[in-house]
Amino acid sequence: MYYNLDFLITALVFLMLILYHFIHRRKLDDINSCIFRSVIFLGITDICFDILTTLLICAEKPELASITTGALTIFYFLQVLVPFALFLYSRALCNIASKRDTWLTILLSLPACIMAVLVFVNCWTGIFFYIDVYGRYIRGVFYLGMYAYTGLYGIIIFVCSLVYYQKLGLKSFGIICEFLAIMIGCVAIQAVHNELLTTGLGLGLGITLLYLTINNPSEYTDHLTDDFNMQCFLGWLRELYWRKKTFHTLTINLQDLKQLNLLFGMRFGDDFLCEISAKLREILNTPYIFRVSSKRFVLFTESLSEYERVRGAILDLFHSQLLIHEENIQLHAIICGILDAQTLKNPDTLLAYIDYLTSLAPVSSETILIQNDDNTRRSFHYSKEIERFLRTAIAEDLFEVCYQPVYSLDTEEFVALEALSRLKHPFLGQVPPDVFITIAERSGQISQIELLQFRRICSFVSQHPQLLTRIQHLNFNLSPADLLRNDFSRKLIDIIREFSLPFSFFQMEITETVATEYSDQLYHLTEDFKACGIRLSLDDFGSGYANLNTVLRLPFSCIKLDRSLLNGILEDKNTELFYKNIVASLKDMDYDVISEGVEHKKEVELLKSLGVNMIQGYYFSKTLPPEDLLKLLD
Repeated sequence: MYYNLDFLITALVFLMLILYHFIHRRKLDDINSCIFRSVIFLGITDICFDILTTLLICAEKPELASITTGALTIFYFLQVLVPFALFLYSRALCNIASKRDTWLTILLSLPACIMAVLVFVNCWTGIFFYIDVYGRYIRGVFYLGMYAYTGLYGIIIFVCSLVYYQKLGLKSFGIICEFLAIMIGCVAIQAVHNELLTTGLGLGLGITLLYLTINNPSEYTDHLTDDFNMQCFLGWLRELYWRKKTFHTLTINLQDLKQLNLLFGMRFGDDFLCEISAKLREILNTPYIFRVSSKRFVLFTESLSEYERVRGAILDLFHSQLLIHEENIQLHAIICGILDAQTLKNPDTLLAYIDYLTSLAPVSSETILIQNDDNTRRSFHYSKEIERFLRTAIAEDLFEVCYQPVYSLDTEEFVALEALSRLKHPFLGQVPPDVFITIAERSGQISQIELLQFRRICSFVSQHPQLLTRIQHLNFNLSPADLLRNDFSRKLIDIIREFSLPFSFFQMEITETVATEYSDQLYHLTEDFKACGIRLSLDDFGSGYANLNTVLRLPFSCIKLDRSLLNGILEDKNTELFYKNIVASLKDMDYDVISEGVEHKKEVELLKSLGVNMIQGYYFSKTLPPEDLLKLLD
């Protein structure tokens, strides 16, 4: 019989090129890469022996019978190993770690063990093949068993991939299906037309497909710095947790990178990032460097001594200057160190902890080291528990509303209310508002909470209509996240309309930072409020660096002066004069002015002399639950 070796030679060339590129590209020494490298070696060896045995069979020389038998036996062993290696490769993609899954893998290895034994005894039984006295290759009674074995593992791989679809993901599952279609199709063709030798071609095409998709090093590297990217970072973390390895991480968050780009241009900034990456590689001396965002690098170490050495070297790096294009540049960073990162259990928790540590860094122009300890871990787990509890609190509407009244020095009565959210955890007790609000904003739950709270507020006012005559305005705080939702203002208006309350009774509070940073979105939001007669109040004025031009363009009716402006006002005449001028200027522009955070009688007397006529603070009233508020007003 004439055998066509062209397909085998083509597949061999493909695999040799893939092996060359795979070995010479930077990659992690993870299980998936190791198994894939083994699959490439097995594929090349299998095709080489396929070519060799085909040539020996075609020679039909009796004196080469023992060599032909030995080569064929090795080839059949390789035919057993290749499908089994592909099965292990598919399992590695799923990061399977439980004992039940390990026993299942061992159970599904039995077909390979049985076939290996059958190949071994073939020399005496000839169930697959034998060489007769004339040097001719004769097929055994179980010749098609090898094709059936390959098909069986194809089915096993497909079923396992289907079972672990959630871990694989749609992309990897689809690629495995494509790979199986190529392999089984080529095996089926050779089973019918033995002379075509398409099994090796199917193996070569399948491995090429895996290389170009799942195991393509270019997909896992940052194109600017050639470090590993976020996709690779997540995969490597999953493997570390799967292998239950002890490891430590250092995260470098570059500061002022935006200013660097503005000063010297984007190309200069890119060169600076490449230089930082090169310096980090020199320090770490391992491939475990990941650029997970535009200005964040993460490094891994396995030993505590190596972690301490690398941490010291990184601090030295950011305390020195780098020469880039004849410019001496010193960029500062927030460096977060996490010891025993494996105790965080999963990649999502580790990433959240890195963000949490970064948020702890004070605003500074210096390089800062944030080292995790028991306190930060407790605080982090506390915030994670609150984040988890928020879902329950939203579903069951467990939030409460308290009110802090605003006192008028002119009429000597309470004239306005500010509604404030409160949340009580069943075990942790009262949760500070700034804690759960910050978490809710970060997790995208704040709008749901505010709609629940606003409905509760409107219900309270509707049930106590005397508030409409006793109180001029009720203030409700808007979160920055609300400004990103084009329909949020309409939802608030619909709730007011649902309870048949006057729109003019409500006043929406927007912080100074929001008014400055979210001005474009804010203009659209305020149009709906203004059309209905809902007033706007600027909260925390003086707490930051407000753009007054932006503030004045918005239709505010009331300005609330932040507590920080009162610091030292009783002792410092300049502070007193400054406060007086602010109040006078705002009142000249026809704004209502409220002084926040007033706690002492002397402050009240001084503010009254400075022209302030409305005060919100503990001196007159703390934040009160609804029933206590009603008693106070009565």
